[in-house]
Amino acid sequence: MFNPREDVWLHSICDMCFAACGIIAHRKDGVLVKIEGDPDCPASAGKICAKGQAGLIGLYDPARVKVPLKRTNPNKGIGVDPGWQEISWDEAMDILTEKLGRIRADDPRKLIISSFDQIALSYFIRPIWAIAYGTPNADWVGYFCGNYLHASMYLTNGAFHSDFDLDHCNYVILLGNQQGFMAGLNATVMARKMAEARRRGLRVVVVDPVGTNAAAKADEWVPIRPGTDGALILSMINVLLNELNCYDRDFLASRTNAPYLVLPDGGYQKEEAGEKPLVWDQKSNCAVPFDQEEIQPALEGSFTVYGESCRTAFELLK
Repeated sequence: MFNPREDVWLHSICDMCFAACGIIAHRKDGVLVKIEGDPDCPASAGKICAKGQAGLIGLYDPARVKVPLKRTNPNKGIGVDPGWQEISWDEAMDILTEKLGRIRADDPRKLIISSFDQIALSYFIRPIWAIAYGTPNADWVGYFCGNYLHASMYLTNGAFHSDFDLDHCNYVILLGNQQGFMAGLNATVMARKMAEARRRGLRVVVVDPVGTNAAAKADEWVPIRPGTDGALILSMINVLLNELNCYDRDFLASRTNAPYLVLPDGGYQKEEAGEKPLVWDQKSNCAVPFDQEEIQPALEGSFTVYGESCRTAFELLK
């Protein structure tokens, strides 16, 4: 039975962003009165940002949505009142059941589910509900925030996100991001690590056309023109590869697509009877599948395979 004279601290997590920092919530006499960071959380280590502390506002905001709302004005547009009307949960369920049932009876593939809610779509709606309903058209559309990051991380380490190693890094170049300055998925953790690293001498260079928080606190700010990020990065790659000769040859040859043979049209040269890209094996002096064991892929050079001239991807990059 609920005790109205209680005074307890409850362990939980903050869901105000992807970081999901550990929190402890103070509930007194049935009312939540304070949110603090959980010192026992191995990730956030007792730290929590202002947005997390403001979670109380969302819980007790008098304007929060507490019941289903039905649009009564079919006209849409900026400044147009939707005419929201409160309805019961039973009425909302009846509306959903009727509309979804009608679509499914006709063709379930006509249903498209698109949302910014990554958790619901990734872990429930897409793999479970959409499949059971019969539609393949369910997707999270949140990659507007990190197209460069998520795509590159999936390709390199199969993960949604990755932080740089501030515990051991001595020089950081932030290209159009503010990681370590209360931005990114692990904002509080990386801000703490950034502060600790700078105290021991880490140098921070921010490349951004906007004078961001990170730019204001960096050791050096490089205010490039908007849209020239690619040119800057390619010029840095050019210096590293062609002037300083500074790259990990073994890693590129064995762990990336750098030795793949590329045709003049930009496509990979592949097996005649398969789909595997080919590399030039320096041991056998011939083209072999990239995943064949005990080979020594050539990282640079031009070769003739199946009567066609091709070069390694790394050669083309250089």
